[in-house]
Amino acid sequence: MRIFTTALFLCALFSGKTSAQGTLAEASSAREVAAYPVSLYKDATSISQNLYNGRQYYVYDARMEEHQFYQQRRWLNGMVLYDGQQFDSIPVLYDIFHDELVIRHFNGDHILLQTVKVDSFIVDNHHFARLESGKDINPQMRTGFYDIVYGGKSRTLVRRTKSRQEKIVDKKVIAYYPEKNFFYVHKDGRYHSVHTKKSMLELFPDHKRELRKVLRENKIKFRKNREMAIVKMVETYDNLAK
Repeated sequence: MRIFTTALFLCALFSGKTSAQGTLAEASSAREVAAYPVSLYKDATSISQNLYNGRQYYVYDARMEEHQFYQQRRWLNGMVLYDGQQFDSIPVLYDIFHDELVIRHFNGDHILLQTVKVDSFIVDNHHFARLESGKDINPQMRTGFYDIVYGGKSRTLVRRTKSRQEKIVDKKVIAYYPEKNFFYVHKDGRYHSVHTKKSMLELFPDHKRELRKVLRENKIKFRKNREMAIVKMVETYDNLAK
């Protein structure tokens, strides 16, 4: 009888331990599952904090008809490669007067990104990259953001700028921002500044006839659409030089 009673006790004890261990394992697993999204959130917010860590940007001349931004004054979603991290669908404004990139914070504030940490960004189907003088581009070219309008062998860049000027209208000071673009084509290991049709033809002297022909066939007037003409001529030259 004692042996039977002892056996029952041991069975009950073993069963209780097994049940307790199962409960502890389930509780541990539940904690791990609950901690997983928290971990993801912490990782995501740590990256976001790096992006939104800049100083506040104030829009100057906000009431003026003209503005200091690329293309338009309203927010456009873009991709930003910042400090080695890629951020997609970020509302951005590109201030081409100061050559600075602005993003919109969650609370609506304008945040100025640290320019040296912006590797590149894409907005309105234009790819801008930060290029350093003497390293990525010619020593005499200014460090800053360049629009890569053609990425083939004869890589073509546009430096987009605006200057701030003032005029008096009805005794009021009005600010306006005339835009000027500078074009550079890579050839023979360096970038060449081009602006006129003549300078483009002189850059590719062996293919003047073909380059004139492609503009004529595509009905592209160089003075009216300088950027399209330059890209078309460069692309044509690369195809001919293959």
